[in-house]
Amino acid sequence: MNQETILIIDDEFSIRDSLLSFFQDEGYRVLTAENGETGLALFFKEKVDVVLTDLRMPQKDGIEVMNTIREKSPDTPMVVVSGAGRREDIINALRMGAKDYITKPVEDLEMIHHVIRKALENKRLVEENRQYRKQLEKSEARYRTITQQIAEGVFTMDAQGNLTFTNQAFCNMVGYSSDDLCNMNLKELSTPDSFVIIEQQTKACKNGLTGRYEIQMRDSKQKIVHVELASSPLPDEKNHYNGAISVVRDITKLIDLRKRYQKFLREQGNKSKNMLAICASCKSIRDKNDGWTAVEDFFTDIVFSHGICPDCCEKLYPGFDITDPDKDGFDI
Repeated sequence: MNQETILIIDDEFSIRDSLLSFFQDEGYRVLTAENGETGLALFFKEKVDVVLTDLRMPQKDGIEVMNTIREKSPDTPMVVVSGAGRREDIINALRMGAKDYITKPVEDLEMIHHVIRKALENKRLVEENRQYRKQLEKSEARYRTITQQIAEGVFTMDAQGNLTFTNQAFCNMVGYSSDDLCNMNLKELSTPDSFVIIEQQTKACKNGLTGRYEIQMRDSKQKIVHVELASSPLPDEKNHYNGAISVVRDITKLIDLRKRYQKFLREQGNKSKNMLAICASCKSIRDKNDGWTAVEDFFTDIVFSHGICPDCCEKLYPGFDITDPDKDGFDI
């Protein structure tokens, strides 16, 4: 772990010396300056983690020091240790970004240490948050690049159902631009019945569940687009529901094929009512009374004769010309 550095700016030697000894004993690297000008020179020369400064000092007072530091390094925590305890001084110091205001004489150095620890901890949290956000931005940029390249549609929405991101495939699917979609709510894209399904799935998402379901959307020309959504929750930093991400597949053609298949099944069902059962051996036909009748008797209005087809003739009598009228012995 890197040694943290404290800069102490105070025109009183006894204060500087006592704070120097105390914080060195606590394991800090300590820099001291007897006035504001020297203190700023040290600040910009060295890597400083926290500044302790007096207010009333020659050359540059504490307010000027804090103002300069705040402009150049706004994340550096500053603590005021001063005998100037006027209300106006305290207000000005806090406006300059002071984390705390400690009045002289300082009787409890451990109390100052507590303030310093809090200031440094807060600085670490700010830095970690900044790094986290940078990493998040990189991940988001990478994720957006990937989602723009895949064939399926992708969109994200916030907790209220407002679209916050759409890839190009989804834009093509519904005929809107990304800017238009990011000003719309999912309710505007869905049919009323489908939005009821979306609300049910959103409740499941809020409980951390993923879902796959089919709904109908309306494109920019108000034409129905059948889609399948695979949705997952997007939690915030506190793991609370903050919206969802959905992968969208256009299943309009699949729905059309389903309808055709259902129609085929219905038609086949109607045809099956007129089917005849025929014995695979003797070829008798089952009648309405479950009796079996020879095929010739069943079709009494049709005259049957027996013969042989050309394919069977070739199999049974290779080389025999069925088309030669001079050859006898076969009833064709």
